[in-house]
Amino acid sequence: MKRTGIVILLAAVLMLSWALACHAQQDPANVGTPAFKPVSSKSGNMTLRYGFLGASVYDGSTKKWNFHKMTTITRGKVEGFVNMVNDRFALAAGLHEVSVYDYGKHQWAVYRGRGADDSTGMLKTNFEMTGDYVKVKTLNGPWIRYTGAAGWQEVSK
Repeated sequence: MKRTGIVILLAAVLMLSWALACHAQQDPANVGTPAFKPVSSKSGNMTLRYGFLGASVYDGSTKKWNFHKMTTITRGKVEGFVNMVNDRFALAAGLHEVSVYDYGKHQWAVYRGRGADDSTGMLKTNFEMTGDYVKVKTLNGPWIRYTGAAGWQEVSK
């Protein structure tokens, strides 16, 4: 009887430690592999990592990584288009959604209507980032534009 109690107690302890390990906070800077090279803003206030598991931004003012899980596009030809960063925004465009990290708000803004149009011949025109907005062509859909004031909006080219 005593031996059975010890075995049950040991099994309970192992199950509890396994459950805690599974629910532990994962490294928010880990975006998996394959991954593109990290890109930083000119001022160095943000660094974007984009990989198989999603996108993560290091926000220099909060000194934290902010991970966003998404289905990414990791074929080599789209590097530098689906993952862009400037001093205000970090773009992470995926198969099913388009996400922007807004440095002013210190959070991700996600457009879930459609994914980005990553047609190889149109990469230079389908992704546009300025200091005021981010504009992306969606796959078989409209153009979308993100501004800090209005958020995501469908727009004409």
